[in-house]
Amino acid sequence: GSCPQPPSQSHAPCCARAADFADAMMAVEAVQLQQPSRSKEEGIREAAWRLEDTLTRVTVMSEYPITREARDAYLKTVRAEVWYDRALVGLLLLSIFETPAWCGQQQHGFFDGIGEGCSYTADGHPVMLSGLPYIPLGWGMVLESCLLVVVARKFLLRRHLQLNFFETLSPKQEYYSVAAINFGLLCVLLELLDVAVFVTLRPRFRLAFLARTGIFCLLPAVITLSKLVYSCLWEFFSIATFLIGAIVSFAWLARMTLADLGPGSKGFKTFPSAINSMFVAGVSDEFVAVFLESYTQYRWVGIIWLLFLVIVHVLLLSLVLDTLVAAYMLFSEKHAEDIAVRKVGGMLTVFQVLTDCTSPGEFSATAEMAVTQAGFLDFIKEYTASAKIFPIDVQQANFMFKAIDMDDSGHIDLEEFCGVCRVIQYKYWCTRQFSFIKDRFPEFWKSASFMRFRQFVQGQGAVIAGDGDFLVKADIDDLDGEGQLNSSSIDEPSGLEGVMNVVLLMNLALVIVETIFDLNQSPEPPCFEWLELAFSFIYLGEVGAKLAVVSFKEYWSFSSNQFDFLSTMLLLCTSLLESLLPDDVSTYANMLRLLRLFRVVKQLKKLDSVQFMVKTITKLLQTASEMVTMLGVVVFFFTMLSVQTLGGELYEDNKKLEETEYLEGHMMVLNCNDVPMAFGVWVVMLLQEYQPAFPDAVAKVAPWHCMWLIFPIFYVVAVSIVFELV
Repeated sequence: GSCPQPPSQSHAPCCARAADFADAMMAVEAVQLQQPSRSKEEGIREAAWRLEDTLTRVTVMSEYPITREARDAYLKTVRAEVWYDRALVGLLLLSIFETPAWCGQQQHGFFDGIGEGCSYTADGHPVMLSGLPYIPLGWGMVLESCLLVVVARKFLLRRHLQLNFFETLSPKQEYYSVAAINFGLLCVLLELLDVAVFVTLRPRFRLAFLARTGIFCLLPAVITLSKLVYSCLWEFFSIATFLIGAIVSFAWLARMTLADLGPGSKGFKTFPSAINSMFVAGVSDEFVAVFLESYTQYRWVGIIWLLFLVIVHVLLLSLVLDTLVAAYMLFSEKHAEDIAVRKVGGMLTVFQVLTDCTSPGEFSATAEMAVTQAGFLDFIKEYTASAKIFPIDVQQANFMFKAIDMDDSGHIDLEEFCGVCRVIQYKYWCTRQFSFIKDRFPEFWKSASFMRFRQFVQGQGAVIAGDGDFLVKADIDDLDGEGQLNSSSIDEPSGLEGVMNVVLLMNLALVIVETIFDLNQSPEPPCFEWLELAFSFIYLGEVGAKLAVVSFKEYWSFSSNQFDFLSTMLLLCTSLLESLLPDDVSTYANMLRLLRLFRVVKQLKKLDSVQFMVKTITKLLQTASEMVTMLGVVVFFFTMLSVQTLGGELYEDNKKLEETEYLEGHMMVLNCNDVPMAFGVWVVMLLQEYQPAFPDAVAKVAPWHCMWLIFPIFYVVAVSIVFELV
């Protein structure tokens, strides 16, 4: 019972295209592979390295160091990269839970908990916080230093591999960018220096966010998409120049027209204020508030505002965004095609290397090249030595070879090897298929009554094997996006499934009736409590029936079964506690009843329309995952910057905020006093495109007057460029 987990779509090459391009690419690869002869071990190392890069990297080198020392250095680097990824998650969590620098500036014990100390400014004014517990300053510095050591180790190992092995090849190969490595080490050094300065002087401003943002910018997704965005910037700025020119021109016209008219000139009395007003009106939905006063006083001004909205808000702004998206789509399609061609060429190269080193002289010049089973097993052993690759043991490799070798020839040809390249990206694990009853009570297991029970549990989609076992009929097309068996692949639902569908509908009716009683604040009949307990035991019986047929590991291999098991146990415990302690868990019991609704919704996955919608959403998320990563890095930078510069400044008692829209609109909860609160500010800015209340308030309270500029900068970088591409 092995359950494959498919790889992400961005790393799954199109194996069908390999067969289509085989004839065209083979000649090219043959020319590229005019290398000195290599031993079998060296060839297997190179083939494993090449295939891993083909499936997981954007670029593949033309030459690889084939010594054992180089391979071991690479494997050590890959293991360090696994810990590096964990360290990045740690830095992100630390950024959320660490004590803000403005609060750490106050008199707190370095290793003591802050408690409620951050809820007040140094002057004793209350501030709004997220309510998350903060890590004490001292422990935060220790944890930060440890995480930086892990990050630095990865960069140093990459540098060692590049300088000592790839740069010694002829011609030199840039496997890792030395410039990127040095930049990462510089970021680590900057943050370590910042830690030392903060421990010594306790300033209210830290530079750690710059170093962390720099480290996050070295993520492969950010680097790749930065290149894509950079290629589109010329088209973006060429149109944006006209947009800026139109805003400045209308700002000058408004300033010259309204400045001396008295009433109705609010926001246009100076040229800078006029530019700000026209910018807000041009890029956001706040143009009504900007133009309302002047239009109320002078109706003829409406002609100017109408021209402005048509030219700037409707034409130029839309043209800027559409031009950027069109340029990005064109470049990304070309980039995807180039990657696909390189992946196909990489697989062909790996196949040729394997045949040269594992099957020399076994095939005639006119015979089709192929990889023997022994060579395939040695290759899989070396390939799965990398920490990036799911482990595959010898038994699984043998099963895989027999499944791929469709003609039972004892070797795999090019087309079959392309199938291997797809299959080895899945995650495999072995489980005992049937329950302990089969081994401990074999006669009962094969009895007619228990076989009918097993067929009742497993359904009509099962067939009887030679020894009386039930096996599910399925092929690769019956697997869903998680590599698991689709419910639609079985012609008819099992008897147990049909019974449970009826039970779920009855339970849904009970939940609806209970909700009606709760909304009307009417006491529920005593029988409802016993009905809930009865349904919980029915769900428990469903779990027991399945575990009587299959082993627990086989049962646990499916995410739907995991949800059923956990929800069943949780609902059963809740029902029992509600019966024993009705006053203590009644509030939480009402929320846990929602799990039953989720079980009902889960049954909708059998509908074709629901399956289509789920697949579509999954593809959208996979396609946008890299862009969302880049957007997350941008939002992270502005979030951390605002906490460092504006933390402890936006609070209700601040006299500088009087008569501001921020204070009058009761927007105090949207502040920059800690990371979660600041994140909320930038999410609002992202979704509203631009909220002028924030820069107006920041301009009055920030230590530096120009700090309000981070909001229009965020609009250009995050909203206009990155978010539009998502």
